[in-house]
Amino acid sequence: MWEIIFYSRGGQGAVTASKILTEASIFEGKFAQSIPSYGQERKGAPVYTYGRIDDDRIETKSYVYDPNLVILFDTSLIEIGIKVFNGLKGEGILVVNSDKEIELPSSVKKAVYVDALKITSEEIGDVPPNIAMLGAVVKATACIDIESLVKAVKHKIPGKDGELNAKACRRAYEEARVYERA
Repeated sequence: MWEIIFYSRGGQGAVTASKILTEASIFEGKFAQSIPSYGQERKGAPVYTYGRIDDDRIETKSYVYDPNLVILFDTSLIEIGIKVFNGLKGEGILVVNSDKEIELPSSVKKAVYVDALKITSEEIGDVPPNIAMLGAVVKATACIDIESLVKAVKHKIPGKDGELNAKACRRAYEEARVYERA
């Protein structure tokens, strides 16, 4: 089972990203949950969103405490003391919105870096980087197929905006840089 924590700031679209990832999983016949946690509910405040994806029914109905996948939308969350690696299982995967590498604990087996903000800005304009982040998630995990993700993006965001977001998603999938520990 994929157990996921999205770390972001209000306005970066992590809740929407979690819902789209869930829908894409369901398109493939998998079981999935999206569990947002609303706290400050203001732009820029830390936001935690949780998710699960599995081939079998998911009986657990709680937040994720020991993820095997962490999705970090904003590295400045680490700088303000958010413990993004707490509970990360020993073979954990990190997907991070950054063009620079960050210091990783030994619990991170694989790190995937993507400049989702740049890709989103170039492809769409001044909108959240959430859909581009999902492209990198699929590259990092292969938890679902990129085509299912694109279908879910277009379903959630119809018309021209959906097409542009799908393009940003594919581009992030292609451009994400994968680093694995030996």
